[in-house]
Amino acid sequence: MSLDEKSQKVCEMLSQVRNNCQGIVEAIDGLLNYLGKPLDADHPEVYDKLNWETRTGDKGPFQMLRRDNCNNTQLFSHLEAVLKQNENHISIGEYHYWAGDPGYIFRRKKKQERPRAEE
Repeated sequence: MSLDEKSQKVCEMLSQVRNNCQGIVEAIDGLLNYLGKPLDADHPEVYDKLNWETRTGDKGPFQMLRRDNCNNTQLFSHLEAVLKQNENHISIGEYHYWAGDPGYIFRRKKKQERPRAEE
């Protein structure tokens, strides 16, 4: 086998490796996107089943959820993954969710838009 034939063969093998890696990357991206989505976007009330603690802060009332006091750690982990996929902030249903210190998730009802007065 000549040097040109060997180079051609190496290029073909590298091309196959690249194509296989692209398939793996696409599969991983698909899985991460699936895991990062709410369980059922049409039924955001699934998160209402968690035992949220009502608190009041400078911006008004909010709710807090702690991993070590959560009644459904699997759902907590899922919501935590959703937040991580969305830079620790996401709106689902009528709530805005955000991540705090590790092991803490917060939510607050979205503000209702006021109807504009007609001019």
